[in-house]
Amino acid sequence: MTLGAKDPNVAATYTIDWHDELVVPAYREYAFAQSSFVQGQRDTGWYYECTTAGRTAHNYPQWPRAAGETVQDGSAAWTARHPSSSTVPQVSSAVWTVIGGGMAIDSQAQGGALSSVVLSGGTDGVDYEVHCRMTPTIGAVMEKTITVPVRAQ
Repeated sequence: MTLGAKDPNVAATYTIDWHDELVVPAYREYAFAQSSFVQGQRDTGWYYECTTAGRTAHNYPQWPRAAGETVQDGSAAWTARHPSSSTVPQVSSAVWTVIGGGMAIDSQAQGGALSSVVLSGGTDGVDYEVHCRMTPTIGAVMEKTITVPVRAQ
């Protein structure tokens, strides 16, 4: 992903929103692992945690709309979780790296589904690859690389 240009003389903040990787669509006829989180095909205002691993049915279930309510979906079972619930996956930690160096990482932060980095320096006319390795509160480590073009303003 290529982002807007950064002035080499001004620090800039870049953020990755991991929401769509942490809470995925409720695919049909798909095998979900326990502790996976999905959103229904229509926004109900709730997320659903897979509390019994299994394969979803061909048709969508009637998604519950109260905390802790469950629904069977094929051989999978889902439990309604409010998006602010502490059980919903979030970014636990994120480590940013400038591949090949050349720019400084001034600070890193994370909160909710976001991980951010503040970058300074760089050489005018150079595009830098900046890698983020994110560990969620639930699930596997995820990685993304962004391209940050440095251009004098």
